[in-house]
Amino acid sequence: MIALCCWLAAAQARAEPAFVTIEGDLKTIAWWVLANFHPFTTEVRGIPAREIRKSWCKATEFRKDLIPRELLFEGGTDAMAAANMSFAVEGRFDGTAAKQVALVGVFEECSGQKGRFILILNQPAQGKPKIRFVNALRTDHQFGALQKGDDDSIVAWTCMECDNFSVLKWDRKKRKFDWQAAPVEQ
Repeated sequence: MIALCCWLAAAQARAEPAFVTIEGDLKTIAWWVLANFHPFTTEVRGIPAREIRKSWCKATEFRKDLIPRELLFEGGTDAMAAANMSFAVEGRFDGTAAKQVALVGVFEECSGQKGRFILILNQPAQGKPKIRFVNALRTDHQFGALQKGDDDSIVAWTCMECDNFSVLKWDRKKRKFDWQAAPVEQ
């Protein structure tokens, strides 16, 4: 019996932490502000983390099934769906026939630093996706969500109930994805 207890304790110590941990009071601050994400995979959609960025050891795409339901469905409503936000959006963002997916997630460098990333991948009918765009930001606040803009743009959010967003769009002249200037308020 003692041996079994010791084995269970050792197994628990080796277990990975939950993908999302909350540090703070959910009654006063939104979960996505308090969330700390713990990447645990070494690839994103079949692409090794080190192929995305050489300094990365782990990278995990945000997915609803990785986040506790009580956080995503506060009060019984899917707040992300209500705001038309997602962790991944599909489209033909560069105007070509190639189907693409834009997604957000969290990375961890081999040095231990963490941050948020946005990837745009070409999705071929067969074979591994091809990286078209990578944006990575070291940050203690890793939450991110996306919306598909009306003009084939990608709207990147760092929260769910704020005005903190950026717009990413294919620039035909530069032949690359580029961040758009924020609209000027009159």
